[in-house]
Amino acid sequence: MEDQLSIVIPMKVWTPGLHGFRAKRLLTSRAMIPPHIELCSVARSGRGQLEERMGLSNRLAALRRSYATFSYRLASLEWQERERALCLYPEPLEPFQALREALMNILSIDEDPRSPHRMRLILAQSSDQSEYALREEFELMTGELVPLQCRATELEVYAKRSGDWLLRESHSLKESERN
Repeated sequence: MEDQLSIVIPMKVWTPGLHGFRAKRLLTSRAMIPPHIELCSVARSGRGQLEERMGLSNRLAALRRSYATFSYRLASLEWQERERALCLYPEPLEPFQALREALMNILSIDEDPRSPHRMRLILAQSSDQSEYALREEFELMTGELVPLQCRATELEVYAKRSGDWLLRESHSLKESERN
């Protein structure tokens, strides 16, 4: 059995209509994961799954003690033509990159230089609607709410099983000294 894992920073800001907007416009099972910014994704084999899961949990627990909560905003609304995706990008990007690098290191994953990972909140993907129609609908829905002010407080690990994404575990980041 193949177990795909996705490690994300959940977006903990309530925005009217955001979940519904994403659910209708993401033609993938990832719409089942609440709004988030994916740090990394990995496929694991079923062999030694319990030991592997415990090892991952222990490494993530150690990692979370090294990284403090941080504030960010989702302000940059961009269209990715190749994927036909409308996304919001976080600012600043540096804390996300640092966490991703640490995760890639503890999971022993090498980045594919042909397919660089983009940290973003995907709003719509593979849509048959035009960029302009999606932008207009999103901007009408959010109005004055963008930029969205957010705070990264935890890492969540989702596992894909039988086509569904299920929350497997959550790890709180240490409190920032600036709080």
